[in-house]
Amino acid sequence: MNIGFFLAQQVDPIVDEWAAFAHTRLPASHAFTHRELADHAKVLLLAIAADMEQSQEKSDQHDKAQGNKPENAPNVTRIARGHAEQRFDQGFSLDDLLSEFRALRASVIRRWTKHIHDACSEDLEQLTRFGESMDQALSESASLYSKKVDDSRNLLLGVLGHDLRTPLGVVQMSAQYLLRADTLTGGQTKAVARILTAAERMRGMVRDILDFTQTAFGVALPITPIPADFAVITENIVTELAALHPDSTIALTCEGDLSGRWDCARVGQMLANLIANAVQHGSAGEPVTVFVDGDNHDVRVRVTNAGLPIPAAARENMFTPLRQSPTVEAERRAGSSGLGLGLYITKEIAVAHGGVVELVSDDEQTTFSVRLPRIPPLAADRRATNPQLSTKPQ
Repeated sequence: MNIGFFLAQQVDPIVDEWAAFAHTRLPASHAFTHRELADHAKVLLLAIAADMEQSQEKSDQHDKAQGNKPENAPNVTRIARGHAEQRFDQGFSLDDLLSEFRALRASVIRRWTKHIHDACSEDLEQLTRFGESMDQALSESASLYSKKVDDSRNLLLGVLGHDLRTPLGVVQMSAQYLLRADTLTGGQTKAVARILTAAERMRGMVRDILDFTQTAFGVALPITPIPADFAVITENIVTELAALHPDSTIALTCEGDLSGRWDCARVGQMLANLIANAVQHGSAGEPVTVFVDGDNHDVRVRVTNAGLPIPAAARENMFTPLRQSPTVEAERRAGSSGLGLGLYITKEIAVAHGGVVELVSDDEQTTFSVRLPRIPPLAADRRATNPQLSTKPQ
């Protein structure tokens, strides 16, 4: 029996079974009607049945099997995406969503095979086409659900970062006020200074969270390039970080003409992230070296620290936010958020200036290098001409 015809004939009992299964995936605190749970199932099955009635060339079948024709059945795609959005709003997990499609596929195949006696090549072709349509629906549904999860997480981070600025500002101003007072003892002064240092670190984390949420929603980091001296920017950042990390040695070397046009605040943020990362992950007692030089077109900065090499597996996600590997998480020191936002924002700032970031790590040292053009490209979307991020084993 043709599966498309079978679906049209048996759609109601199949939908009832779908709704019953969906009910088992709900938390006890959630209550939905049969209609709410069965929503999309009937129209999805009928859309699949209609798609299977369309003629299909061998080349089309191959492309669909490879996932190269996601828009071949627009009704299936639209319904699957709508179902994912509904299940997200109803509180279903991604695992629950995937289980629904698995159960629906099994229900249809189990019921259909009871109506055929001796399977022939045409039946197998029908089964293949049904599987292709289900895979397309599953893929589209899971993709939209995952995007909804990412958007919700990013929105939460953005709101959290925004709301943290006010109480953090109060902590900083209060600590600065106490440091100006003449009534503190030596021990109290040190304690307040530590509060101020910790608040400054938190301010950097909040800034990175806000920048991350901006780029995660597809908005490029804004930059305002002005004439500047890269050496002066770097010297100021090194001075600030040396004060924040008095037990660490940061050695700076600048060579050549380092003039150009950059967003000084953003470049300073990029340098601070790289140097602070080197201080946090470098070997205790070993200096962090910062070397800056330039040629006719670009300015380069290399930040190097001694210590254990970064594992190859960790390098793959080094510039990807919220993807810290267990090894990196276990080795990070106090002062690091562990979210991987610092290096991600570093890459985004380099990209916004038309530059590129590279990582080299061996048994002796780790070096992060940034190359920026002296004058950033004027194109609104600089990613189109920007070299891809490079992570090179040495």
